[in-house]
Amino acid sequence: MVVLGMSTAKMNLVEYPLWVVNFDLSTVLVFIGITLISSGTFIINQITDKGSDAKNQKLFLIGEYIEIKNAQKFSNVISVLGILLLVLGNLILVPFGISIYILWGITYNKSPFEWKKHPYLGILTNVAIGIILFLMGWLQVAGIEGIEILNFVILMTPYVLCFTAVSLMTNIPDIKGDTSESANTFSVVFGRRTTSIIATLIVILAFYLSYENSDPIASTASLSSFPFFMFALFRNLDKDILRAIRYPIFLLNFFVFAVYPWLFVSVFIIYYISKYYYWHRFDLHYPTFLVEND
Repeated sequence: MVVLGMSTAKMNLVEYPLWVVNFDLSTVLVFIGITLISSGTFIINQITDKGSDAKNQKLFLIGEYIEIKNAQKFSNVISVLGILLLVLGNLILVPFGISIYILWGITYNKSPFEWKKHPYLGILTNVAIGIILFLMGWLQVAGIEGIEILNFVILMTPYVLCFTAVSLMTNIPDIKGDTSESANTFSVVFGRRTTSIIATLIVILAFYLSYENSDPIASTASLSSFPFFMFALFRNLDKDILRAIRYPIFLLNFFVFAVYPWLFVSVFIIYYISKYYYWHRFDLHYPTFLVEND
C-alpha cells in the first residue's frame, strides 16, 4: 500500500511513470520503519490470538516456540525502533507510524478495545490502516503540499477498496476459532457466503473506479484478481478463499514493480530469507503461494 501510494502520487505528477530506479535513503529508512512498526503489531496480534489460532490450526509460533514475554519485549523494541527510523527518514510520517501502532496494535487487539472482535470496527480499522499506508507513500513522494484532498481521495479509493476486499476475506478462514472465542467478526456475524459476495462487489467497484481514473495499476490488478473472488463466491471452498487472499496481494505488488522495480528486490529477499528461516528453525514451509487442493 505504501508503494501504491508512491506510484499514484508519481502518476499525479508525471503521466504514466515507469521504472523509477532512483535510490533514496530516506525511502529505505521509511520502509524499514513501517515494516518494524507493522511487525510489532502483528506480534501483538499473535499473542492475543493464541487461543483462536490454535483452533484454526494456523501457523503459530508464540507460546509454542517463543515465550510470550520475549515476544512482547521484541514487539516493543522493534516498534520503538521503527518510530525512530521514521524520524530519520521523514519526520512528517511519524504521527502516521504512531497511529498504525495504536490502531493495529492496541485498539485492534488489546482489552478493553479488542476491535478485531467487532464486525464493523475490525474492518474499519483495516480500512483506516490502508488509508494511512497509502497516504504515507503519497507524502513520501509529493509531500504535504502535493495533496489536493478531492483528487487524492478519488485516486486512492480503488486501492483502499482492494485492500478492504482482501481484509474481509482474511476473516473467513478464522470463523471456527473466532466463534469459539466469542469474537463477532464480520464473517462470523454475516457468514462466509455474504462476506464473499461483498468482497467481490468491492473488487468490481474498485475496477470501475480505477478504470474511470485511467489508473493502469489498480484497474489491471483488480481485473486480474476478479476470477479468484468469483471462485471464492461460487465454489466457496477453503482453497478458493485462500487464493482470493494471497494472489490479489501478489498481483498488486507485481504490477507496481513496473513503476518502482526496487520493490521487487526487497520482496524477493524478504520472501526467500523468511522461507529459509521458517524451514530451518521451525520445519515449516512458509511463506508460500501454494494452496493445497485438499
